[in-house]
Amino acid sequence: ICIVLIMGIISINSYLSIQTTKRLSEIKTYPSSPHTSFTGKIIYLYNKKVIIKTKNGYSLTGFLPKHHTNTLGLDDIIHITGHYTQPSLASNPGQYNNLKYAIHHKKLGHIYIKSLKIIKKQSLFSLNKASYVLKKHIKNQHTKSMKNPHATIYSALIFGENYSELDYASKQRFKKAGLIHAIVVSGSQVSLILGLCHIVLNWLGIVRHYQLYYLIPISIFFYILTGGGASVLRAILMAHILFILKFGFGYRSSPLHVISVTGLIMIILDPFVIYKTGAILSFLATFSLVFGSELVKKKLPHSLPIPLKEILSIGIAPWLFTTPILIIKFQSLPLGSLISNIILIQLIEYTVIIGFTATLIGMIFFPLAYLLHQLSWISIEIIIIISNWVIKIPLSEIPISQHNMVTVLFVIASWICFKTTLSFKTKCYSCTCLILIGINSYYFHYKNTVIITQLNIGQGDATIIKTNHLSCLIDTGPPYDKYVGSIPHSVLFPALRYYGIRTLDLLILTHFDQDHVGNLSSLLETIPIKTIIHNGNLMTYLKKHNITLPKDTLTQSLCHNDQLIYHDLNITFLNNCNNHPSISKNNQSLIFKVSKAPYSMLFTGDIEEKTEYSLLKNNSHNLKSTLLKVGHHGSKTSSSKIFLKAINPAHSIISAGKNNRYNHPHPSVISRLKHYGKIWRTDQAGAIIIKLTKTLSIQSFLN
Repeated sequence: ICIVLIMGIISINSYLSIQTTKRLSEIKTYPSSPHTSFTGKIIYLYNKKVIIKTKNGYSLTGFLPKHHTNTLGLDDIIHITGHYTQPSLASNPGQYNNLKYAIHHKKLGHIYIKSLKIIKKQSLFSLNKASYVLKKHIKNQHTKSMKNPHATIYSALIFGENYSELDYASKQRFKKAGLIHAIVVSGSQVSLILGLCHIVLNWLGIVRHYQLYYLIPISIFFYILTGGGASVLRAILMAHILFILKFGFGYRSSPLHVISVTGLIMIILDPFVIYKTGAILSFLATFSLVFGSELVKKKLPHSLPIPLKEILSIGIAPWLFTTPILIIKFQSLPLGSLISNIILIQLIEYTVIIGFTATLIGMIFFPLAYLLHQLSWISIEIIIIISNWVIKIPLSEIPISQHNMVTVLFVIASWICFKTTLSFKTKCYSCTCLILIGINSYYFHYKNTVIITQLNIGQGDATIIKTNHLSCLIDTGPPYDKYVGSIPHSVLFPALRYYGIRTLDLLILTHFDQDHVGNLSSLLETIPIKTIIHNGNLMTYLKKHNITLPKDTLTQSLCHNDQLIYHDLNITFLNNCNNHPSISKNNQSLIFKVSKAPYSMLFTGDIEEKTEYSLLKNNSHNLKSTLLKVGHHGSKTSSSKIFLKAINPAHSIISAGKNNRYNHPHPSVISRLKHYGKIWRTDQAGAIIIKLTKTLSIQSFLN
């Protein structure tokens, strides 16, 4: 057995290595370009979003133009041309690795379609087409019964996230509350559908082992209907394995054997499943409910009522088993998810049952279904309210910097609680000590340290400054970059999360061009901001873009020699106090120096030579700095020789977009900067991470 196991592991490893190289080669066949063409079959169609599968089996996500005239249908063969973006490596802290995901899931990037031609119109019946028609009918039923976002959350709870196109805000709510598993189709939905079918088939007098002829096609259709995924496949396989063993062979197998065989089948079908977080969490959650819930129940106080023990064990066991993976994946300890799972897991189960039953009734008699849907609306409203409450609880999500160490501490704490015979008092003391060690690891990570991260947000600017006493963001970047994608969702929010920033002490806005403040609105909606520092034009910008500041957010306009001091970090502002309307936006930029002895970094916004000369005249003694954030993305209108000479930087940081249309940074600027130490560019090296302690260290995210 050991030899077979070793040979199997070697074979899988070889297959994965060969396939990874092959898939990477296929992905790189199509570089990012404004005029890339693909041919494939439509496998998904929703509003302006279309997914096609190429002849090599790779899926590609496309976005249709606003006024396209083609009538598209599933299984149509189409030829498309448009602006294609290749899956890219993560180039910022906390950013998702799209290239790795593409390799594991056999996906290409995304394309904004400019032209489309239907090569072959498919009119034949298929399961894919039937599921598409049924989806539309069910979505319409849910939309008639309740408004969004309740309707999309409802569809997601019953049929999964892939089914409903859940909006970003709702996804983030479920994610932060630790309920993301609730919108992934798994055992509950599969048990419902197969259980109902089993009852109907028994009523029709169909012998049990013959029921498989009906249950397998129904399972395949349900898999297609829900958009597939590892968790639903796992649930379907487990159900059928149990059915075959029980009614086909008369054998009652142990749950461990069924889980193991299911895992083996899934690895044979797709060895890349071992890299898929959803599949791993699905198996861990199942394992916890089968084996962990009883263990937790035995360790709970005997005085608790049995129903309460059931609720607590079903909520605690999956949290214990899945949290180590979540710590590694998301760099945070989700304490809030334990609370939300204990409170809501039963309510979600009942909502799924009511919703599934009501949806089936609605296909026959909608008025009755409508009444049942209103019960579900109440449940969803409760889920939303409690989720929002959990998110706001202090320490509901503890940021983790040393996730490997904290994962080990968490496992040790779990073992002490549930696998030792120590007294309750000793267990509490031991776990408290381990928690304190974990929390303090975060504190000591930033002790006497300033971390400055120049994010790679394409053609724009966004910089994070993090210490134990300050969480600061300088500019917000543009809303979108063709190579990076959505800046707030792909870069900005994940980076803030990575650094454990749940509240910004400072938001410094250098000036009000969109590439510097394009995400202000979404930032204000997402994270509390204590103080906004600006150049005096904030209110004009807010009024123009119809943005309302939260009541508890302070604003302050700072200029010549104003200072902000945070422990051993000093921020000194050098810009003029009077911004005359005749002065360009760029030359109205805030200019400031961030200092932690003996190092300093000068931020110059988008200033041009005219303002540089003014600084030389009025503040020449304050300009010398260890690091320079190069003005205006390296434009030829900035970084004059005399200005650079006064600063004399050992390191120059340039934030610019890859292949940008402005030709930033300009070759003449690069030539001048070469005389003053090393040049760091976000378009070439990704985010630039600067660490100031007693020494200076700089590293790029990609190199």
